[in-house]
Amino acid sequence: MKMIRNFFNHYSALIVLGLLLCGGLFRVMRGGARTRDWLILSGGLVGLVAVWWAVRPVARSSELSAGQPVLLEVQSPYCLGCVALKPAVDRLENEWRGKLQVQRVDIQSPAGKKLVNQYRIELTPTFIFLDGTGREQWRSVGGVDAAQVRLSLER
Repeated sequence: MKMIRNFFNHYSALIVLGLLLCGGLFRVMRGGARTRDWLILSGGLVGLVAVWWAVRPVARSSELSAGQPVLLEVQSPYCLGCVALKPAVDRLENEWRGKLQVQRVDIQSPAGKKLVNQYRIELTPTFIFLDGTGREQWRSVGGVDAAQVRLSLER
């Protein structure tokens, strides 16, 4: 059961895209498969892929700065929740540049698989706030609270 839940969580964007494609194909075939309908379906599919490509979260690996707090985001580029939270995480990263390092890790990468085991992560996105010594201070699953980040940094 856990494996099925994780699959749907990690690949939710692809699953939704597939369902939309199947629904569109069903509608086109039911309506007589006119050229105009195929063009609309194709354009919609290209548009959805373009939007996902523009807003998808991209994992970045870099060396962690010693003594600097880290907000670790464990995510999947195919997770709708991860895609939806990308602008909020980007704002946090820009607002606290120099005081907070945001580290995004893809669960499907070797480093991500290691973190999943190390921190016992089940769902994405998972945010883990590490203090300057690397100790976990708190974690949040499914979202990140900017006020909690601010409070942790002001301590």
